[in-house]
Amino acid sequence: MTGRMMAVVAATVAIVVATGGCAREPSEPPVERWSRDGRQVDMNEIESYAGLAHCGWQSVRFLDLSWPPGSGTPGQRQYVRDPEGALDRPALQQSFEAEATLPPDAAATGYERDGMALWLADSDAERTAYLVDVASGKVESWPRADPPFGCD
Repeated sequence: MTGRMMAVVAATVAIVVATGGCAREPSEPPVERWSRDGRQVDMNEIESYAGLAHCGWQSVRFLDLSWPPGSGTPGQRQYVRDPEGALDRPALQQSFEAEATLPPDAAATGYERDGMALWLADSDAERTAYLVDVASGKVESWPRADPPFGCD
């Protein structure tokens, strides 16, 4: 096996392991693309998606963000919207706030999708991401899932 072929195999195995072996079915909701400063960004930088039906996570929303933001590096953070507790992690359910207030040090990241803007605060970026409805100003706080979730 050539070095290039071994690298491709290793990369494929790493992706399967990192995603918990989960493959999106054609009937599953697509991964959502984000833009920054008016330009669509690579999904390695930021992506969001609905939970998979075969895991019973349809009510859950996931946001995967490269860290530090904008780097596109594999060191991703995952933030979760799970108000119904489908993930069976009470701490995530209790930490989600549908009507949150931005901390004083919160700042817009420039990432937007369908009228929602991602904000982060230095004081709690380890724990929380804020999704702000650009039109209404409504703020949701999404807790960080650490380690990130994957679906079998």
